[in-house]
Amino acid sequence: MTNDYLQFAKQGDMNAIASLMSLYFQPQGITVKASIKNSCLQLMLESEQVPDKASSVAFIRQELSTWQPALITNVRIYGLRTDQSFPDWEEAFSLIRQQSETATFLAALRTFKFASVVPYQDVFSAELYSNNTVKLLLFFGLFPLGIGLIANSSNLEQTAWLLGIYYASIWGVVLYNLIKPAWFSWRETLKCIVFTAIVGIPLLLLIQQFPLFQLLYAATESNLGLIPQLIGFIFGVGVLEEICKALPVYLFLLRPRKLNEPLTGAFYGSMSGLGFAIAEGGSYSLLYAFNLVRGQSGFGTYILVNTIRFVSLPLFHAILAGIVGYFLGLAAINRSRQLPIMFIGVALAAVLHGSYNTFSDGILGLVIISFTILLFVAYLRRSQQMVTEMQQAELERLTLPSDNSEN
Repeated sequence: MTNDYLQFAKQGDMNAIASLMSLYFQPQGITVKASIKNSCLQLMLESEQVPDKASSVAFIRQELSTWQPALITNVRIYGLRTDQSFPDWEEAFSLIRQQSETATFLAALRTFKFASVVPYQDVFSAELYSNNTVKLLLFFGLFPLGIGLIANSSNLEQTAWLLGIYYASIWGVVLYNLIKPAWFSWRETLKCIVFTAIVGIPLLLLIQQFPLFQLLYAATESNLGLIPQLIGFIFGVGVLEEICKALPVYLFLLRPRKLNEPLTGAFYGSMSGLGFAIAEGGSYSLLYAFNLVRGQSGFGTYILVNTIRFVSLPLFHAILAGIVGYFLGLAAINRSRQLPIMFIGVALAAVLHGSYNTFSDGILGLVIISFTILLFVAYLRRSQQMVTEMQQAELERLTLPSDNSEN
């Protein structure tokens, strides 16, 4: 029954409102009478003692605000003793209409300014695009999508080259922040990358045709055993590829005497290594695709080897070339021992390169790459010490003749 009264009260029925109010006030000896005039609900509270004004008004206000009775906008309450003709007190208030949840939500939504929620003016400001981090986010986020728009999906070689550039760019940023070269030039960076990818690799392929290198490369694919394979990979593949990657650093930086410290040599060497990895990744991606079409490998293998070729091996190539570039930087300081220093750099990279190729199918290959990465970081961390040693060695060479003359 109470629920029925409540529904009627919400519709603005004065009798239902009076009945519900009486349920509360009756235990206090108060009777409630209700009337409605011009959208104003009038409630008469009558008892032998004057009803308490504060508590009575507070209760009625709270209940009516909850019920939200229709057609009622104002409320007037009277407190009357039964033996009196006129009320002892009265209180009036307006009934505040509560909005529906949807209306409340929309009203709150309108309190937000569009320019604050969507700062479009900042998005198009020149200051935002001057931030290098923003540029990198845009490049790395949009480049693959751009490839999808402009690349011919049927041209696998074109797509492979573009993806190679994308992944190499990621490693380029990482290596730049790791190495922190003393000076940076976009021109020299692009020269090293393009020279290796466009000139160095064709030159490498040409030298591979020499009888000695043909023999060494043949040893890498023969069944003569582990030792011949290791020799072929180190003295054939390792030596040729590391010299190929070191060539632009030697031609464009060391010979013109633009190079005078190892970190810069390590950076441009690693960039040359990424150029090598871009070209190599494109050609190997075609090979993997042909193997997939011929049924010589499955989709899982195809995805895995492509990921290794585009992600892990570019870093390996870059770090090996970075090690050689590092030694070229040392050679620039200690010119009296320039050739031995360059020999050590190429030999070290060739041994690591050839050893990985020999054991790449096992856990030892993973160990070799891990060691190579950590060795490179160790070189970077002790670069200042090695610079001091090279400067001291060069200084001793320059002062040696004068010492002999005194004797």
